[in-house]
Amino acid sequence: MKFADVVIRRKVPCTMRDGVTLYADIYMPDETGEFPVLLMRQPYGRAIASTVTHAHPVWYASKGYIVVIQDVRGRGESEGEFEPFVQEAEDGFDTVAWAAALPGSSGKVGMYGFSYQGLTQWAAASLHPPALKAIAPSMCPADLYHGLFYAHGSFALGNLPWAFQLARDTAQRAGDFEAAEQCSRYMRSPEDMFWQMPLHERHPILERYFPAFYDWIEHTEYDEYWERMNWIEDITAQPVPALHIGGWYDGYLMGTLQTFEALQAGASPECFHRLIVGPWAHIPWGRRAGGIDHGEQADGDHHLEQLRWFDYWLKGKRDAELSAEPPVRYFDQLSHEWHNTARLPSVLTGETSPSEVFYLSGSQVPANGASGGGRLEKRLEDVEEAVPDVFVYDARLPMRLDAYLPSDRSAVQERHEILVYTGGPLAEELPLFGTPELYVQYQTLGGPTDLVAVLTTVSENGTARLLSVGRTEICSEEAEISGNEAEMENGWRTAQIRLRPLAATLPAGTYVRLELTGSAFPLFARHPNGVKDAVNTTGTGGLNIATVAVRSSEQAPSYLKLPVRR
Repeated sequence: MKFADVVIRRKVPCTMRDGVTLYADIYMPDETGEFPVLLMRQPYGRAIASTVTHAHPVWYASKGYIVVIQDVRGRGESEGEFEPFVQEAEDGFDTVAWAAALPGSSGKVGMYGFSYQGLTQWAAASLHPPALKAIAPSMCPADLYHGLFYAHGSFALGNLPWAFQLARDTAQRAGDFEAAEQCSRYMRSPEDMFWQMPLHERHPILERYFPAFYDWIEHTEYDEYWERMNWIEDITAQPVPALHIGGWYDGYLMGTLQTFEALQAGASPECFHRLIVGPWAHIPWGRRAGGIDHGEQADGDHHLEQLRWFDYWLKGKRDAELSAEPPVRYFDQLSHEWHNTARLPSVLTGETSPSEVFYLSGSQVPANGASGGGRLEKRLEDVEEAVPDVFVYDARLPMRLDAYLPSDRSAVQERHEILVYTGGPLAEELPLFGTPELYVQYQTLGGPTDLVAVLTTVSENGTARLLSVGRTEICSEEAEISGNEAEMENGWRTAQIRLRPLAATLPAGTYVRLELTGSAFPLFARHPNGVKDAVNTTGTGGLNIATVAVRSSEQAPSYLKLPVRR
């Protein structure tokens, strides 16, 4: 049939090595000749085809590509049982080989799509199908533990609505439309589910239709379960050219950057990679995020950049500019300008970059809340000798942080359950690009617990815009020292927190502000306090109170390092 001036073949079968048949829709140019194939493998119903972020397959077909949109195993109309992630490597390999042999195919295949549709690319690429010549994975990691589920070492609760989305589709396939409707309600209003404790307590719908969620919850540490969903070692051993697309406000940003960095280390003129990071959340990729208008240039021409990428690798349009361009293109979250750079500051090795240091300082007034006396000083000698600052974290009433969006934190910063340290007005603009690092001297009562750091920039009108966040678990007064801590005199320890990467030019006259607290809920699963290695299995009766003291002095400072753009 013809639709929108291209030819469509619907529900085309593709048989896997074990005899299971998967189905795809194929969009083709309405002309004779041979064309490269663009393949997308997704679990949401192939008619959607990632159009929440990507151009419709009709657009790619009109540009001279055969576009294949396939339901993965056990989803949509495809046969088999859906086992998220682990089934996608072999199925992806088989589908690439099948797509390369389609009538009218040139034998060259590229893969595209975002989120799960990006993960299917990494899985397929890990087995090195010969016909796969280029990929464009967006907003997804190749290491699911570190890049998706436990990027900050704590379970990302934002994956709960997604689990109900996957459960909904399974329930619908089974004809259980009542359960499917319940899943839709949880997806729209997940608040009550976020508060449920313990996290591993099995909801009957998830247990029946998506039990994999509880595997994610129960495997809190990186182990053999997660190793089979980490494709980085395999893809770097025999890489395929990859155009990575990420968003500064996307939950999977750290995984996107981690994967790019690993591949870029072995890049060559014969196999190079590119990274684009825009001012986008997971959905949508527009100019507005978190109520901020990032300008008409925020789109970044990502549709055309993907087309240019595939034209280069699949059609032989060897664009000299593409091969010579710096590998990283990113959007400054505050100046609203695009920048190109030859190098991404390391998110893997902790490699240091030029930095601006701010020292935490107490005063004669406690640092609790923005109206308190906490300061950030540029000179170590200006740090005031003061009583240590103390905050109390009650796990029954965690401090909120719902997303990575550039929200205004000024109302939250009035709370006294957090410590707030504010710098003076910047004398000149401060261009930041990279990973902030924080070193904090602390003591705890009622630990182990979490120490959460939230970085904001405060405008002259008092708006405190979220820039970055990070967390680490800190031990109790009796506990053993963990790998990111060092013993200090008189029982004080130093915690190190690597915050989420950012790119933001702070204008002159604005202020740097740091929050310290015990939670960022529901962005991270809340720490119940007083337990270790049982965070996801502690019930509401185990929710306790922890008290954290922070000190900083000229002799033993706590300090914040902000990465300055070269």
